[in-house]
Amino acid sequence: MSDTSTMRKLGADKIALLGLFMAALLTARFVVGLRSVLVLSEPILLRGTGLSVSVPIGNGWQSEGKWGYLDGVPALSSSFFLAGDKSTALVICQYLATAETTTARMWFEREAEEANGDIAEINEKPTDMLIFEWARVKGREDPLTILLGRADLPGGGQLDIKVFESTGDSRQAEQVFNSVVENVNLDSGRRTVGVERN
Repeated sequence: MSDTSTMRKLGADKIALLGLFMAALLTARFVVGLRSVLVLSEPILLRGTGLSVSVPIGNGWQSEGKWGYLDGVPALSSSFFLAGDKSTALVICQYLATAETTTARMWFEREAEEANGDIAEINEKPTDMLIFEWARVKGREDPLTILLGRADLPGGGQLDIKVFESTGDSRQAEQVFNSVVENVNLDSGRRTVGVERN
């Protein structure tokens, strides 16, 4: 009788452990679901250009919410932090007052080489405002996904959008890229010569 009682107790322990595991799994799924809801900022205007871009904010995304400078050109960025200080995803939008002489394909190839990746796909994405040429880059030795987009702006300018995702979640990278691209706004009536510095 003692053996039967012990077996029932072990069975109950296993069921309790399984229940705890299921609860943890559901909690983790809920947290991931909350984090995967993408919220974009209000359009952030680059003064003097009529160009405004929305970037991810909240749910792990952090942005200064204003245009700054990166490599000497106006840039707007947002970083995703899963845990700690290390970002696992990054969005960078850069405005060039004069379009580069290199083609979009040449830019894609240069960016892929710098990231130790290969171009997996090249295509076009028309929006209400612009037509973006875009490319998907996959890392050769790591789970890196990069989505690159370039659009020529009226008046000779150019907008480059880069989305980096380092955990292998290419769906998140696509969702972010498409959301940012689809929320680019251009008010040609507000365009002046050059960019006003803050």
